[in-house]
Amino acid sequence: MGKFSDVFFASDYDHTLTGSDNVLRQKNLDAIRYFMSEGGIFTVASGRSIPLFRKRAALVPTNAPCILYNGAACYDYPGGKLLYAHPMTDFAMEIVRAVQAFDPTLYVEIQSRDTHYVFGYSPMREAFLRGEGFTPDFVTEAPPKPWIKVVVCCVTEASPTFSAEQAAYVQKVQTFLENFCAGRCYVARSMPYLIEIGDLNSSKGIAARNLAREYGRSVLACAGDAPNDASMLQEADFAFSPADRDPALKVDGLIDTVPCDDGSVADAIEKLEKLI
Repeated sequence: MGKFSDVFFASDYDHTLTGSDNVLRQKNLDAIRYFMSEGGIFTVASGRSIPLFRKRAALVPTNAPCILYNGAACYDYPGGKLLYAHPMTDFAMEIVRAVQAFDPTLYVEIQSRDTHYVFGYSPMREAFLRGEGFTPDFVTEAPPKPWIKVVVCCVTEASPTFSAEQAAYVQKVQTFLENFCAGRCYVARSMPYLIEIGDLNSSKGIAARNLAREYGRSVLACAGDAPNDASMLQEADFAFSPADRDPALKVDGLIDTVPCDDGSVADAIEKLEKLI
């Protein structure tokens, strides 16, 4: 029996496992391997889709399927198997049309199991997708179902700073979406300029706890940095978050780690070892 034989650890990917430059930290990878060698079960819980995380999945040592789309799907990359998915209803297209009416310049994606259907144009977002080895499908009408998640990108061009004016506009868009989706979908930011909408009955927290139970683990440890990680951190028995997390993430009882550039997950595992 290893030190972590009763622990299931689910970590966010972007700005938690990676640094601010979106590069994985070797400290984190070494710590994950140590965690698993001591009996721990480790996986990634991300807002990314199946195709958008495929390139990254091969880089992270895991011994459980990945939680994706903010908990709406669970996918085994080595086996190429979808364990489950909670599709959105036709409301996804209502969201797209409402966003287009709110501001026709906004970029919107409907994400499915295999691709992202794109409405609008954001050179920054599209460069990011292609950098991940993925080319989306551009559409103007309702794409094929099933639909799993909607993403709204509020920025078109990359810039070294995120201004107060931009932040205020993103909040305006988010408030509009929260009112429009109330009682039907969750609305959460995964990055300062990225708003994600999905099935109200799915979340990272629900998915992480259920997967921990499937693996017979009574202790759930989680790490995340953004508002879309809140449900997972609230559900966790031990909730870790980088010191440089998004200020909009408001969860009681967080255990601070070093900033993401300095290996926040490695620090979390070191702290966890002393706590259990």
